[in-house]
Amino acid sequence: MFTEDYLKDNKMSLTIIVVSYNSSKYLKNCLESVISLKDNIEKEIIVVDNASSDGSAELVRTFYPSVKLIENKKNHGFAKANNIGIMAAKNNFIMFLNPDIIVHGNTISKMTDFLKNTADAGIVGPKLLNPDGSLQLSCRTFYTLRTVLLRRTFLGRIHLFNESLRQHLMSDWDHNSIREVNWMLAACLLSRREILKKVGYFDERYRLYFEDVDLCRRIKDAGYKVYYYPEVTVVHHHQRESAKIFSKKAVWHIQSAIRFFNKFGWKF
Repeated sequence: MFTEDYLKDNKMSLTIIVVSYNSSKYLKNCLESVISLKDNIEKEIIVVDNASSDGSAELVRTFYPSVKLIENKKNHGFAKANNIGIMAAKNNFIMFLNPDIIVHGNTISKMTDFLKNTADAGIVGPKLLNPDGSLQLSCRTFYTLRTVLLRRTFLGRIHLFNESLRQHLMSDWDHNSIREVNWMLAACLLSRREILKKVGYFDERYRLYFEDVDLCRRIKDAGYKVYYYPEVTVVHHHQRESAKIFSKKAVWHIQSAIRFFNKFGWKF
């Protein structure tokens, strides 16, 4: 007898979860790009709004009645908001999509086909491009104390440490071939419900940042692979606010790094 998940897989249905917080500047274009796709996939789109004050929820409610809108009463953060979306999702394939992403062509169908036909794949992400068409580095090796210090302090600007940073950012690789990696930015990631159930959803103890690193680490620890899939590309309007050394988000990034190391072990 076929299971419900089997039937859904063969109908190629998936749920796209978009977490929004004051994202109206980007959200309309993101939703338009997904809705306008012509492929063989039945798509459920869920926007989880974290109590935005810029009209993001009103935008969805007014112009996209087919999109399921979940309005949180407060900002629960990235991890919990995505988990709320997972619990509301009706399909087995689940895609996490940032509101500042634009998808084109057969991106979603090809990613879904790859995940479905690659037995050891636990999660897959596409090639990310900047708005000007240049490559956006989206694959990483797992953080160590050394790489956090190089990324967060002046040490990263010292030529002596350039090689360590290049290895962590995987910047010496052409990014044109399918490859197993340690983790990828959560701007656009596709997985399966049963895998997420097995390894656990996003860890809600992270205030901000490292949720994607943590999830990919647990997927790998469970025996699956994290795949970079450059056969398709998406545009990501990425703003690396944590790069500002004295910003609040930079502090949160360091706090999340400490939580990650406490959870998985400290390594220099």
